[in-house]
Amino acid sequence: MNFDEIIKEKPHLQSPLELYMKIKELTEQCKKERERMKLDSDVSLIDIVLKNFSTAFQIPYESIFFLKDEILKSGKNIIKEPSSLWSLQIQSEELSKEEVDRMLFILSKPFFVFLRRDGQQASFMETGKCPICGTESSLSMITENNEKIMICPLCEHGGSFFRIGCPYCFNKDSSKIELLLDEEEIRAELCLECNTYIKSFKENHYMKYRDPFLIDLVSLPLDIVVQKRGYIRRSPNIVGLRRI
Repeated sequence: MNFDEIIKEKPHLQSPLELYMKIKELTEQCKKERERMKLDSDVSLIDIVLKNFSTAFQIPYESIFFLKDEILKSGKNIIKEPSSLWSLQIQSEELSKEEVDRMLFILSKPFFVFLRRDGQQASFMETGKCPICGTESSLSMITENNEKIMICPLCEHGGSFFRIGCPYCFNKDSSKIELLLDEEEIRAELCLECNTYIKSFKENHYMKYRDPFLIDLVSLPLDIVVQKRGYIRRSPNIVGLRRI
């Protein structure tokens, strides 16, 4: 299914879906330019991200160019540690703190993806966190072979994890993990030990949407139900939301 079809089917999710369309465009264009131009210098990569952010979100480049200077002055190595971008101190009279935080989260996304190499294989088994960028994940796919693949929301790496188990506290007792399903049978796996949850979907859902992050967004109502019950989502979804 494409974005327009999903929005038509789920109009209540139009806003996050449209935001994701722009984030996806930003990330894909940044990857293409980096590969085509074979750029690796910090300044060149920052330029690529800012210019494509300007295009994807239809913001004049001149109005965000100052971010390049702020990044370079901060001394933060956002190429190796993209999350350091989130703590950048940006003062704006036009944007609220929430809007600034959302902008910095979106800007960090291509830098996280730059960390990952195509075909790279590494599991989540050891720490429950993404082995590429160290991010916690709240999304997983169950394959036809009944294996669990955790999916990082930032660098997009997918790696194996225990079929039954919480990636946060490593609880593997099935009696302490409850399941809650939505109308499409996308599941929330609730850990009774640490009061957190992850979402999981079967491979046939992937064949329908062809995008794990779309699946995460179309099941936002499931997050709402689970969070009203007091369970915590530890990692953001693709548009930067943890609390729905």
